Amino acid sequence: RLLVQRVRQLLGAPQGGHGGHTPAALPQHSAETLAHLLHVSPRTLHRQLKEEGATLQGLKDEVRQGRAMDLLHRTDRPIKQVAEAAGFVNEKSFIRAFRSWTGHSPAEYRRQARDAP
Repeated sequence: RLLVQRVRQLLGAPQGGHGGHTPAALPQHSAETLAHLLHVSPRTLHRQLKEEGATLQGLKDEVRQGRAMDLLHRTDRPIKQVAEAAGFVNEKSFIRAFRSWTGHSPAEYRRQARDAP
């Protein structure tokens, strides 16, 4: 599961070392970019992830979901900003994905998370 952990780290790490960059852009990195960062070919990246029981898209979704849930719980950012920070191009696709992950809209999740003891 070593490669899975390394890919998760890359996807969850802040982009660049410069101020002003958000940590959200990495889930959109292509297989080619990640493979280059890991010093393997894209084909090897996909094959090794499969051997470890994972897919690149699944790992990207996992990182996006975790970031979105964290931001909804910890901040008052508008849903549109949470969507962008989680790597989504638009709010509608974020809401659809979030509902498929949790069974709730982002606004419902935020309300429930805040109301929980």
